Amino acid sequence: MVTAAVCAVVAGYRSYTAIAEWVADVPDATVLALGIAPDRRPSEAMIRRLLQALDPRLLTAAIGLWLAGRATTSAATGRRAIAVDGKSLRGSRTTDAAARHVMAACDQVSSVVLADTDVDGKTNEITRFQPRDSDMPVDVRVAGALLLLYGLPMTKIIKLRADQLTEESGRRYLTVKAHRAIIPPAVGHLLDFLPTRLPADALVSTQTSR
Repeated sequence: MVTAAVCAVVAGYRSYTAIAEWVADVPDATVLALGIAPDRRPSEAMIRRLLQALDPRLLTAAIGLWLAGRATTSAATGRRAIAVDGKSLRGSRTTDAAARHVMAACDQVSSVVLADTDVDGKTNEITRFQPRDSDMPVDVRVAGALLLLYGLPMTKIIKLRADQLTEESGRRYLTVKAHRAIIPPAVGHLLDFLPTRLPADALVSTQTSR
């Protein structure tokens, strides 16, 4: 029934009543493919109770895992490229609430959205970013985080110096040219594990670019 509701929404039927009408009107072969008996199509009340009872985070995680298992890696490099970006959801604004803003991770080869998380008014995209690949060297993880968060190319990341990092009032900042950007706590935690001294006080090793 959840799959049927998703199909209805994709087709433009957004209210509970409209979703029920879509399910009631589609051909028997379609509802059979969706796992519903043609003579036992769900009512509006049944669909509404089911969707209201669903945990949106668990549903998102389940769909993300399912899609991730079907996303292919790049044939050229054998590595997966994942883009992270935030957007406000169209149509989510109401008279008494701002538009819902989410940050999503997308596989660049298949264009599949692997996961997303809410970004409410009390935080921002930077603080919601959580680099967790503990299998990679720390400086590679830091470089990747800087690339994703600030759009810095690798040629600039390997030129960053340790003195471009500052701390003020319990927050860490990275200064690039005249711009100072706040560093998320998760990335700041990674910085604590970097070697205390790299050649020419570099922030990350030149090996990172390889």
